[in-house]
Amino acid sequence: MEFNARMNDIMREWQIEHGFDAVDIDAASAWAVETKRYQRKPPTMEQMCKQDMRRALQQSHYIDPQGNKVKTKHAVKIEIKGEQLRLYIDIRDSKPDIMQKSFSQNWERIGNDVKRHSIDKQSYDNNNHFGATLDSFDYDFNQHAEDARMSGEYDDNFDDDVEDLD
Repeated sequence: MEFNARMNDIMREWQIEHGFDAVDIDAASAWAVETKRYQRKPPTMEQMCKQDMRRALQQSHYIDPQGNKVKTKHAVKIEIKGEQLRLYIDIRDSKPDIMQKSFSQNWERIGNDVKRHSIDKQSYDNNNHFGATLDSFDYDFNQHAEDARMSGEYDDNFDDDVEDLD
């Protein structure tokens, strides 16, 4: 069975056993380990180091001359000698062509997130058993970008713990 499918099965089992509609990751993971439904080889020291390095790079910032908090390291996927690599480059001294590639790849990720959000929201509106239609979303982020440029501020506290081992 595919890993993600098995994890979803475990969470559904937890929901049924505990009578919840939503999943509390903390409680469900403790239950899964305690009941031995989740057993996995622990990560190696190298895997943990790679994860910690990636997190440190992703969270590195500096204050630019205009007083803006700016992400220092940017991921970019490139091919070198036939090998696909993911590198982290420093915005302060990377050449324009590689920064353009990094920003373009990030823009594509943002576009895909918008597409996913739109499809999921439309599906909910069309299929929820409450007959509800949620408020529409404006996917024009130009005003958000302009506000950030004017103030130099943005919410950098998004808690994306996908890769956390904690």
